[in-house]
Amino acid sequence: MRCQDAKKILKFKCVGDKKVPDDETLSDVFFEAMLYVANKCIPNELLRSIESNERVYRNVDQNAFLTYPDRPNFNDPDEHLMIDETLTYAVINEVAFLLNQDTYYRTLALEIIADYNANYGKEYGL
Repeated sequence: MRCQDAKKILKFKCVGDKKVPDDETLSDVFFEAMLYVANKCIPNELLRSIESNERVYRNVDQNAFLTYPDRPNFNDPDEHLMIDETLTYAVINEVAFLLNQDTYYRTLALEIIADYNANYGKEYGL
């Protein structure tokens, strides 16, 4: 999903007195949310073989690790979130949770992650 689309969906979720922060702060919050999701599952988009020279976020097994995602750039109309498409709504809901402190959004994020793990996690021996 494009970063700008994710921001648009987030704005819809942040109604009332909660405002979406500036793009730089929002990028940091999205980065935090992507790391949260990467702690709960193994996103294919972040999976690298041990031979890769990218920075290790967390090890998956002896032959693979997860790399750090790129921080989103909301000014680039073509940039996508560096996370699996099926996990983008988990990230958006986690950001909504962080901004609104409403546990409803955290629950939605965890449900999406659980569905992802149930359907795709088996590919990596989970």
